[in-house]
Amino acid sequence: MEDKSIDSIENHHNRPEILSALKDDEGLSTRKSETTKKEMIYFALKLNSSQIIRVSVVSNNALKHIKLSTYVHIILFSLLNLFALISYRFYLKRYLFDRIDQIKKMLEDGNEIKEVVSKDDRWLFKFWEVIKEWQDNNLKNIEKLKLEKIKLNNIISSVDMGIILVDTEKKIKLKNDAINFIYVKENINNYKKDIKYPEVIKFIDRLISKKENNISEIYLDDIQKYILLRGKYMKSREEYLFTIKDITRNRETLEVQKNFITNVGHELKTPLTNIMGYLIALRGEEDSNKRDKFISTIERNAGKLDNILMDFLNLSKIESSKVVNLAPIHVNLLKDEINRSLENQIESKKVDLSYKLDLQTDYIRIDFEKTTMILKNLIENAIIYNINTPKIKVTMEEKFDKYKISVRDNGIGMNKSDTYKIFDRFYRVDKARTSNVAGTGLGLSIVYELVHLCGGDIDVKSNKNGTSFTFTMIK
Repeated sequence: MEDKSIDSIENHHNRPEILSALKDDEGLSTRKSETTKKEMIYFALKLNSSQIIRVSVVSNNALKHIKLSTYVHIILFSLLNLFALISYRFYLKRYLFDRIDQIKKMLEDGNEIKEVVSKDDRWLFKFWEVIKEWQDNNLKNIEKLKLEKIKLNNIISSVDMGIILVDTEKKIKLKNDAINFIYVKENINNYKKDIKYPEVIKFIDRLISKKENNISEIYLDDIQKYILLRGKYMKSREEYLFTIKDITRNRETLEVQKNFITNVGHELKTPLTNIMGYLIALRGEEDSNKRDKFISTIERNAGKLDNILMDFLNLSKIESSKVVNLAPIHVNLLKDEINRSLENQIESKKVDLSYKLDLQTDYIRIDFEKTTMILKNLIENAIIYNINTPKIKVTMEEKFDKYKISVRDNGIGMNKSDTYKIFDRFYRVDKARTSNVAGTGLGLSIVYELVHLCGGDIDVKSNKNGTSFTFTMIK
């Protein structure tokens, strides 16, 4: 520097660093020095109220120090980042992934989550608590859904009609077992391919194409069944719900009831007409022999009316009372009661009625009234439905806790198809074969009800040589 005296140097009291030091005890500034003609960095420090010390340095040297310090920091932080990255990849990442895999496995297995995270891992522990709470709620919802699904399946399985749910792609989404008879195979997917009846497919096609509710009654000829088809379009789900109900029995019942009304009307009208006619004739008849004949005819027709009414009363009595009165009865008392109640028919048709008893004692423990009514109806049918001299054999065997009783005859028999229906109320076999036989069709229905009321079962076998009824009763 040039040699200058202190007095010649400019006063520095107005420099920015001095002003800052006076105000804040220290100050810093950078500028080009008029003395050195170089870029300088100035720092001023207030010592007391009257003294300030100031230092300066060429900025190039300071920048070197700053750059060096920056490089050192960059290298240091780079190494720290590299260490953190290596730690994350080889430890923390693996640790997190292991924990997440454990959580995933527990969620997939549906098991209750156990503690797999310690409280020291605060953020992971918080995440863990959220997962646990979510899983608890999820498991509860899943359990509710399972119960609802079980209820729904039980309801669907228990209804007496078939259910099919079809989507817009003609795939079957849901079905129950009540209508397996309409399928080609058990496992079905597409109704067009897997349902074997064109009538059913046409009904489904028509509803899907029109997207409207519909109902139709269809007869399936090869299985001889009437089915009632109902279809409902569910707009919100774009699905179609179909129900199929077998109404064959309902149709048959209606037919039987129609026939019953016709038969009963005829059976009641004939004896009533005869009674009225002979009563009119009786009034003006003076011949005592003819009067006795008229009275006999009236009594016979009144008996027919009484039998018809008794069938209705007996059936009503059975339905209103389900009590079985078991008591020891001498077997001869049972035979005598049957012979007495059927005495007129046995004598008029010269019936050969025999008994074969295989019992431990002469006393049998039965409901006397019900057993008598069962045997009376079966033997009476064996007499009525017979074009030959009736030969009827009643056998009774004693089993462990039941009696096995059978009634065999040499009557006209019946077709196998009739044996499945003869216990239905009001059912009567082919009119052409029994047109001259009076009756309501309630006799065997009464027998069926009484046998089951007495804790037994009944079976029938029939051919052209006769019919055999076999039933059991509790002791």
